[in-house]
Amino acid sequence: MNKKLRAFLVANGLRNEANEQEAWAHYDQLIADGVEMPGVDPGQRSAAAAPAGQSHTPAAITTSRQNPDEPPAQTVDVDAAVARALVQDAQRRSDIDDRLRVAGLSDADNGDFARSMLNDPGITLERASKMIFERMKTQSKPFGNGAFGAEVGLEAGQKLRSAVTDGLLLRSGHRLEKPAEGSREFRGRSMVEICREVLMAGGVSVRGLSNREIASRALASGSTSDFPAIFGALVNKNLLKAYAEWPQTWRPFVGVSSATDFKDIHNVRLSGSPDLKGLKENGEYQTADFSDAKESYRVITKGIKVPLTREMIINDDLRAFTRIPQLFGAAARRMEGDAVYSLITANGAMSDSVALFHATHNNLAGTAAALSSTSLSLARAAMRKQKGMAGELIDVTPAFILVPVGMETDAEILLRSTALPEATLSAGVYNPWAGKLTPIADPHLDAASATAWYLLAHPNQVPMIEVSYLQGEEQPYVEEMVDFNSDALITKVRHDFGAGVVDFIGGYKNAGA
Repeated sequence: MNKKLRAFLVANGLRNEANEQEAWAHYDQLIADGVEMPGVDPGQRSAAAAPAGQSHTPAAITTSRQNPDEPPAQTVDVDAAVARALVQDAQRRSDIDDRLRVAGLSDADNGDFARSMLNDPGITLERASKMIFERMKTQSKPFGNGAFGAEVGLEAGQKLRSAVTDGLLLRSGHRLEKPAEGSREFRGRSMVEICREVLMAGGVSVRGLSNREIASRALASGSTSDFPAIFGALVNKNLLKAYAEWPQTWRPFVGVSSATDFKDIHNVRLSGSPDLKGLKENGEYQTADFSDAKESYRVITKGIKVPLTREMIINDDLRAFTRIPQLFGAAARRMEGDAVYSLITANGAMSDSVALFHATHNNLAGTAAALSSTSLSLARAAMRKQKGMAGELIDVTPAFILVPVGMETDAEILLRSTALPEATLSAGVYNPWAGKLTPIADPHLDAASATAWYLLAHPNQVPMIEVSYLQGEEQPYVEEMVDFNSDALITKVRHDFGAGVVDFIGGYKNAGA
């Protein structure tokens, strides 16, 4: 066989180690498939290589025309044809090598596996992707020192999800301390290209598919579980980042608990707990009665959903997984803040049918006064003199002062100055409030009153307010589903949260002036 023709065949899928008979068989198959052959003398087949009943000179190479009406055959420049084929093979090798790196299979342990694909022109990129995916399923790299001989690794799908997710996070402006291996390969790729990659890794053929068809295939529930998981992880990370960064001024002064379900949560007030009592004559302990000292609230669920449609994929629109989740994260925090501060500003009735801040509870100033050392002293004294249901002293120590943002500067000056900032006092008089209270300002209070201020105890002593998360899950929950009706991937965000008043003696209010 002509050497240039054999090189052309190798570049078009013939194995390098193929014998003469296999080469001619491959040649005949290409002819049958209508592949344009270089205009060179292919050479003579050996008797062993020629199929029975066939001449040694291939009929397909005859230069005469059977039909005079047929246009003359075009002569192909064999050198150019071979050069093009070699360029295509180089691109094939490069693409396969990229996928090996993303999959973490470019190390020495996988050298033979990689070379077998790279050196075989018959292995297309699509076939290589399937082989890589199957190889990844069988491998797991250990984390840590492995002191106990246990290996914990990432599965194939998780490696791909991590690489794609971190790549899209980098693209959307996130700074990652340690991006997943292969993530930078996906940073510059469009969503359609990523869908193509994910589908191929899952063994789904995408040859000849348009962008719209690829988007539809990626959104189909039966195609692969990786695609929903990838974009669900992207939503989750963007949402939780915004959730964590959103201000939560209320967190220092509330108690935190975990709810097992959506039933009422009952709390016993410290002011309603009885003292320890002596044993009865027979040595029996007396039973405490908390029936008149219970407050209750419950966890509720709020949520929202966002769709990923074919149009968004084709238009390379990442907003559904970057900006929108950030807004959801902020909304979850606002939901918490609204719930906590509404309990304070609404001043609702407790289980005793008396408002949270009321003269009956000894936690409301009889005379409204502006924030000053004098008014603070009266408020602190009132809290420390609080008594329980049986008349026992509780001695509640205030830890926080809560003010509208319009009073934030005044509170900081009063609490953080070296000397009391009052005109009636000479310079050099020390400030007894310095370091005693932590000032907290929040705009929720301004909406209710521009002058009212509050003292609150530390939640470890007496929590006035308690918040609860379902089963201790303090972050919004994200899940994905495929909507057959709208042909979209739906990402749903829900947050299970509740807040309630626990004990009125944990706070004190002055309406201000």
